[in-house]
Amino acid sequence: MIKINLLPIKTIKKRLRRRNEVFFLVGSLLMVLLLLAGVALALGAKKQALAAEISRLEQQRSSLMAIQRQITALQQSQEALEVKIATIKRLHRDAQLPVRVLDEISNRTPSQRMWLNSLRIAGTTMTISGVGLDNPTVAQYMQALERSPYFASADLASTAQTEIGGQKLKSFSLTIRITPPPEPEPEKDDTADQNAGAEGS
Repeated sequence: MIKINLLPIKTIKKRLRRRNEVFFLVGSLLMVLLLLAGVALALGAKKQALAAEISRLEQQRSSLMAIQRQITALQQSQEALEVKIATIKRLHRDAQLPVRVLDEISNRTPSQRMWLNSLRIAGTTMTISGVGLDNPTVAQYMQALERSPYFASADLASTAQTEIGGQKLKSFSLTIRITPPPEPEPEKDDTADQNAGAEGS
């Protein structure tokens, strides 16, 4: 009877199994390393793309800030110009105001029933004194002044009876508050409205 020793075969199988396990572990480790390397490369590329995007956005932000500064400067210049224009208009109006006030006084004073002796303007207050035929004449004169767009009120400061040329008359003094009429609104451009209506139809 022939006996076969199987011990070397079992040993060889164990060695082969261990070698396969080692190869499997090494292969798995290499796969993990390759996967990590791929992830690292992807993250690196994404990082570079984000850095480039951040740089582009920073440049765009700088450009927008420069534009914003220009817009702010233009707005400030426009506001300053509007203030200057308003000041010029006000000075022009104030320069014409005394002439218009005197013209109003002249037009509203009934020369056949009264005359003025003095007129004084201090700021927005005017004081006039004169002589009228009677109290109704003075009262009508005050009402006429208050109807003027240049006068806010006409208050009787004093009145007294006086005799001139043998005739009894009324001397009076009035305190008048001057108020410039409002500036006329700019005329509306009807052409723009017509064009807008035509586009709407």
